[in-house]
Amino acid sequence: MKHIAILFIATSILLLNACSKPRNFDVEIHAIDSLHIAMDKTILVLDSGSLQITDSITCQLKFIQSNYKGIMQQPMAEALLRFGDFRKKAARLEQWKDSLHYRKDQLENELYAFRNTLADRATHDRLNREINETYADTILQNLIGKQQQWHTKINEWLQQRQAVYNHWNALNDTILTWRLRVPKQITS
Repeated sequence: MKHIAILFIATSILLLNACSKPRNFDVEIHAIDSLHIAMDKTILVLDSGSLQITDSITCQLKFIQSNYKGIMQQPMAEALLRFGDFRKKAARLEQWKDSLHYRKDQLENELYAFRNTLADRATHDRLNREINETYADTILQNLIGKQQQWHTKINEWLQQRQAVYNHWNALNDTILTWRLRVPKQITS
């Protein structure tokens, strides 16, 4: 009799939990939406920070290579080599930028999937783990951490881009001055 009473109470508690209204994760959903907005604003900063010096470098170097006659002094040759290295630096920055875009897409997909799970008021995730407040908070904190790392990498990229641009800009003025001194060869 005692066992039946315990079984009845346990069954009643399970039925009450099963019949209770779905969990409300509006706070978490709002936080996910805020993460999306922050990422969208940051990606605009990343995309506006294009470093389009590669074409300029190639143009300057081709002109000097095609038209310079005579023996080049060592400082000028070394400066031209350093100038050419900026193409590699710019290409690496563009690759880094592409990887930041790729990481944004991955993180955004994770955010959308989690948001949809919470918005659908699912009780379990795809691995059959119960979705409760602890679960939601843990996943959300993990996503916030990933987003913060992504923002840190964006800031590093922006600083590196500015450093490359500043060094290139100073050397570019010298190269442009030298280019003006090189007479254009007339082809017949």
